[in-house]
Amino acid sequence: MSLAGDPGWPLPAFAGCYLVVLLASICAIDGRYGIIPDSLVLALAAGGALQAHLWGAADLWWRGFEAALVFAAAALFRTGYRWLRGFDGLGFGDVKFVAAGTLWIGAEGIPGLLLIAVASALVSLLILRSEGHDLHGKQAISFGPHLAIGLWWIWVLGQPPI
Repeated sequence: MSLAGDPGWPLPAFAGCYLVVLLASICAIDGRYGIIPDSLVLALAAGGALQAHLWGAADLWWRGFEAALVFAAAALFRTGYRWLRGFDGLGFGDVKFVAAGTLWIGAEGIPGLLLIAVASALVSLLILRSEGHDLHGKQAISFGPHLAIGLWWIWVLGQPPI
């Protein structure tokens, strides 16, 4: 049966379009300017909360609790990294992005999102290196586009086969 014959198809289609437009915007802005605007993170969180509520995928309060825990864990990681290394290894926009993404995929999707994001970033660095760019340990890269790839993958396809 095609999507047009399925009475439940509009909600996933609209949610997917909304998500892909937000993720493309985040990729473009973070890739160009190195920031993820709060307005886009808020739109991502609102869409994820609405999607979770309408699909009944999880209790909205539980998803909110998961997002708060993921935010706290990511912020703690960011703070610990800065304390150990003396510079930021993760931007605060990335922390907020991961927390907002939790509303879309739940806490169980975060390990897969991070695995895909890190693998994507590593491939990007290898490509830059192969093109002759000088890379060093304190060089910042925009991680938002890689997080966006991970979120899209997990939302559309589920957990990666490991």
